[in-house]
Amino acid sequence: QQMQQPILSSMTVKFFSAWFCPYAQRAWIALEHHQIPYEYVESLTVNKNQDEGNHGYEKNARLLELNPKGLVPTLEFPHSMIKNSKVNKDKLTVVNDALVMTESIDCIEFLNSMADKKDEQDLIPDLTLLSDAKTYNERVCSTFYRVLMKPTEEEQKEAFGVFVRNVAEYTNDVQDDGFYKCSSPTIVDFTVIPYLLRIILIKHYRPTFDFLEFTSEACLEKLNSYVKRMKSVPAVQKTLWEDEKALIEVYRRYADGTATSQVGQAVRSGKNAHDV
Repeated sequence: QQMQQPILSSMTVKFFSAWFCPYAQRAWIALEHHQIPYEYVESLTVNKNQDEGNHGYEKNARLLELNPKGLVPTLEFPHSMIKNSKVNKDKLTVVNDALVMTESIDCIEFLNSMADKKDEQDLIPDLTLLSDAKTYNERVCSTFYRVLMKPTEEEQKEAFGVFVRNVAEYTNDVQDDGFYKCSSPTIVDFTVIPYLLRIILIKHYRPTFDFLEFTSEACLEKLNSYVKRMKSVPAVQKTLWEDEKALIEVYRRYADGTATSQVGQAVRSGKNAHDV
C-alpha cells in the first residue's frame, strides 16, 4: 500500500498564544513535536486591574476576529496549507480566508493528523488515548484551578486532595522510564504536563499543602522523575517559560480570587475549567 504523502505545504500556521497559558502550551508542544512551521503571536496581556479590558486581558485584535471568545490556543490555517488532505475538518471554523481551530485537545489531535509522522511520533497510536486525554483534562487540569481559587482553605485543601489522588492515578499508568502507557509521548502526556509543570504554583500559593498526605513517597518519586523526563523532551523544552517569578505573579490573580478570565469566572461560580 502506497504511503500517504505529507499534506503540509510551505505555508505557516499562525499560532495565537500566551506564554503563561497551559492550554496554549499543549498546542505549542504539538507544533514543536511535529515540527510544523508556525508563527507565534503573543496574544494576551494581563491587566493589573482585572475589572478592565476583555476578561482582565488586552487581547490581540486578529485573535478576536478569529475566535470571539478570545481564548488561546487559536490556530489559523491558510486554506492552501491543508488542501487535498484527508484530515477531518469537522472541528475547523471558516473565517473569511482562513480555517480556524481552537480547543486545545482538538488542536493536538488535528496537528497530529496532518503531520507526516513516524510511529514513535504519532501522539494517538491508540484511540483510547484520546478518551484518556479528555478524562485527565477534567480530573487533573480542572481540579488544579480549584486548588488555587476555592474561597476557603478547607475547600482548597479538599480540592488539593482530589488533585493529588487524580495525579497519582495518572502516574500509575506512566511507564517506568517512559510515558503514559507508551514508550514515547502521547496526546495524554501533552495534555497533562502543562499542569504538572505548574505544581510549583500550588507549592508557592498553598505552601502548607503536602502531597504525602494524599499519596505515597514511591508515587511522588515516580511523578517527579516523570516530570523531569518530560522537561527533557525537546518539544516541551521549547515551550517553557523563562522567568518563574513572572509565572508566579501572573497566577496571583487566581490565588487571591480576583481573576476575571473566563476560567476564573467559571471556577469561582462553581463550574469547571474544562466547561469554558
